[in-house]
Amino acid sequence: MPTQRVPARIEPAPALRSLIGKISRRLRPTQAGAGLTPTQLSVLATVVRRGPIRPALVSQLEGVNPTMLSRITAKLSHDGLVARRVYPLDRRAVLLVATARGRRLQRRILAERNDALGQRFQALPALQRQRLVDALPALDALADSLLDQAH
Repeated sequence: MPTQRVPARIEPAPALRSLIGKISRRLRPTQAGAGLTPTQLSVLATVVRRGPIRPALVSQLEGVNPTMLSRITAKLSHDGLVARRVYPLDRRAVLLVATARGRRLQRRILAERNDALGQRFQALPALQRQRLVDALPALDALADSLLDQAH
């Protein structure tokens, strides 16, 4: 008689982190964002969402060093997606702002990702879809607590 394997106890934090990363990586590629690296796309999203914004804050939020951020913003600026503006309270400082083209691109990227996720979500069995919907408030609270921890 074969022995039955007992599944190892699942550790929720590593499993959740791994799944979130896997979903994020699989949603990352888009036709609209082709030609930009994941880090460039993330910086663009931050500037669209939080701009006008000081480069130092973008560097902190994105976890990239200032030299790397300078290269990224130079590429985004060259592509017409981000512009540098003089900070009105300190004319020596700079703010990053998304251009209209950058905001349009970000909207297209999000639409592609939402469509891809929505199609796969609808393909799940009804019970799995409902479980995911039921988990949304807890996931939102977890995300908020992680933001609170970072500050």
